[in-house]
Amino acid sequence: MKSFLKSVGLIFFFAFFFSGCSLGGSQSSGKVGGVLKSTDSGSNWELKNKVSEKVTLDKVDVFSMVIDPVDTTRIYLGTRDKGVVFSKDGAESWEKMKFPGNKVYGIAINHFKPGNIYATGVENNRGKVYRTDNYGEDWREIYTEPASGTVVTSLALDKSNAGTVYLGTSGGVVIKTVDGGVSWRNLYTAADAVTKILFGGGTDNHIYFMINKKSVAVSDIDGSNFRLIGAKLSDENSKMGDIYSIAVSENDLGSLYIGTDSGLFRSFDAGENLEEVEIIASSKEFPIRSIAVNPRNSQELIYSAAQAIYKSTNGGKNWSTYQLDTGSLISQILFDPDEVNTVYAGLRDFN
Repeated sequence: MKSFLKSVGLIFFFAFFFSGCSLGGSQSSGKVGGVLKSTDSGSNWELKNKVSEKVTLDKVDVFSMVIDPVDTTRIYLGTRDKGVVFSKDGAESWEKMKFPGNKVYGIAINHFKPGNIYATGVENNRGKVYRTDNYGEDWREIYTEPASGTVVTSLALDKSNAGTVYLGTSGGVVIKTVDGGVSWRNLYTAADAVTKILFGGGTDNHIYFMINKKSVAVSDIDGSNFRLIGAKLSDENSKMGDIYSIAVSENDLGSLYIGTDSGLFRSFDAGENLEEVEIIASSKEFPIRSIAVNPRNSQELIYSAAQAIYKSTNGGKNWSTYQLDTGSLISQILFDPDEVNTVYAGLRDFN
């Protein structure tokens, strides 16, 4: 199976040669799901979907993706309808985990004990959160929504306090546990689904909550003092449009990036002030669905819009473009925290 990529000044064509069957999923005909991998900082990409000689991830929608912070060859995918899929060899092969739910919107790994993993799921149309302490050999439910219809749409683990977990629901509720899921308490109710939760990077002691296309909320590091980013910046808000992605820089004062359907925005002060990053104009016509910042070099940025990946090595002053003819769109982009030349992208059909 080969994949080729079109870069600025060079024209290549994606040619996928598939055999066997897919692990399954809801991908439309002609669209390819699963995972792309680059080993040269995003200049070239290859589809990495092998489960076995006859089974692939070609039809799997990736909702979430995390890399083990200790053994970065271990990668976990949260999928639409195949639960959790994982790799132990840097995406060269994949296995389906024995996981009780589907629609896995969030996965988080304990940085001190990576066998301790938290994941959201939907079981019998009801949102759940599960925990494992042995790399997914066994899972136990630690949270459930009270009725069907509401699901857990985001989850994040405090890196410095392994028992502290935040989750957001499709109903806009944010709750927190400080004892690994034994008990929970309310923190905040947003105007819509909380679709992503991120801890600030570097010295940024804040938590960011993406609220279904509408806004981004920020709290202090303990989950107190919630406020909306840009609430006092009417001009910036009017330019931002619908919000599709957020990302943080891990190696500076903690820049925040916000991807929208009208451009890319950045803040260096927890959202008090926002600036627009100058990107290729044609990409502003499409939602920026994923953003990644090199954890060792905050000048290196990658984002995706429609069927293209954009990369800057100078903080957004100039961009290289790369075409991806997968049919599906990129839902996640992650740098390997140890080998930063290695980048992974998860694919998803958003229809």
